[in-house]
Amino acid sequence: MTYRLYWGDLHSHCSVSYGEGTVEQALMRAKTQLDFCSITGHAFWPDMPTDRARYGEIINYHNQGFATLARNWDDLIAKQAAASKDVEFIAFPSYEWHSLQYGDHNVYARGPDLALRDAQDLSALRELAIDSGAIMIPHHIGYAAGYRGIDWQHFDAAASPFAEIFSLHGCSEGEDGPYPMLHDMGPRDWGSTAEAGWAQGHRFGVIASTDHHGGYPGSHGDGRIGVFAEALTREAIWQAFLDRRVFAVTGDKIDARLFIDDAWLGSEIKSSGPRRMKVAVRASAAIDRVEVLKNGRVIQRFFTTPGPQETRTQYRLRITWGWGRKDEPVRWDAKLVLSYGEITDVETCFSGQSIVAPKGVGGHTDASDTEDMPHEVTHRQASELAWRSVTTGNRSTRHPTTQALSLGIDTPLSATLNLVVNDLEVTLPLHELLGRGHSHYLRGWLSEAIRVGPLTPVADCQLFEEFTDAPEANCDMYRLRVAQINGQWAWSSPIWVDA
Repeated sequence: MTYRLYWGDLHSHCSVSYGEGTVEQALMRAKTQLDFCSITGHAFWPDMPTDRARYGEIINYHNQGFATLARNWDDLIAKQAAASKDVEFIAFPSYEWHSLQYGDHNVYARGPDLALRDAQDLSALRELAIDSGAIMIPHHIGYAAGYRGIDWQHFDAAASPFAEIFSLHGCSEGEDGPYPMLHDMGPRDWGSTAEAGWAQGHRFGVIASTDHHGGYPGSHGDGRIGVFAEALTREAIWQAFLDRRVFAVTGDKIDARLFIDDAWLGSEIKSSGPRRMKVAVRASAAIDRVEVLKNGRVIQRFFTTPGPQETRTQYRLRITWGWGRKDEPVRWDAKLVLSYGEITDVETCFSGQSIVAPKGVGGHTDASDTEDMPHEVTHRQASELAWRSVTTGNRSTRHPTTQALSLGIDTPLSATLNLVVNDLEVTLPLHELLGRGHSHYLRGWLSEAIRVGPLTPVADCQLFEEFTDAPEANCDMYRLRVAQINGQWAWSSPIWVDA
């Protein structure tokens, strides 16, 4: 079977429960970068703390959000259904069920309808999901059990084909994964990570989604899900969920594929002999390394092997803009023209505030608080691209508000790039951007700035390998992990091979 790759965000919040931004804004923004999404409403918390002396503000905040969702639920369902059209964009209905004891889970339906139903414990929620044909997906699983992280002894893959292992909360892959968990809910606990669940014999896939609370599904760098499906239809995407043909990326759309005897990721197959392993990675920037893991350890580590420079014409070009002062919104009007050649791909790397609950954080607001469409590509031809954007300075040195484009271009290094941004115009020979970025300030020191580059040969962004591997245990579990040099990651769902 041949599948196509589609991108989504299954976990994004807005003011429909608690959060910022409208449902309309969230759906509009999602459609610029994604093929599908879910606007999730905070709905229930059966074991919420009752100590008002200590947790009164949190209790009130959540109860108000739950009541807001209950009032708006039918409207949310209707708006997501209206925004959906097969082969164009799909919105799946969902709501969030919190739990200290069992960990937080989102309930999803194929849709377009979903009943808003509570349950007193995880087994009851699972019965509701199975009876209605829904699935329930645990998220920010890496917090300790009993503290809203997952408790694997209560996990059942019958209603949970995958788990969310990366979001704004951090990375829950394993002990040494990138992106620590820094929210006030606490640190990562190995016993709640995906690796701990797999070590206990559970079979589940992995995804990433933003858990963004600012009405910006697909916010770059905060988590996205890749899905291999027959088509962009509600039925086909849902079937891919059930079959675990899913994987996680931090933000860049890294196409990461692992095949064993032609079986896709998420599969369970039988083989008592050597396994034919195929790895195919098409990244958005230079690849640092690609790792194949078997039963929890790395068995192959691959690096790119670039060919002769003089034969190359295909590159990826990164353009990043923002910076400046936090309290000074800047509007960008930009146009890029290649002297010759073609822009073959435009990957938007647009984001909202990279903070789980952005409202009132340090008194800071950004463009997504006031603009329906803070960033958008406005024009594209063979050798031209134009876009508009509005940014504020970075929230801190660890909370970027910069925006970016990753462009595929087909042109020799003898070409030039002309860039007009507001009152700035620069012409850059492409060969000067090879492996390096150039910074340009629009209004002097401490003003907004744009970085052009690096220009990276596509050969440095792709890797294709084949090898064979022998059986080791009654069941061997394989998965793929990809790291780009720019800090973006991808994690595949496993393939299980039973002897």
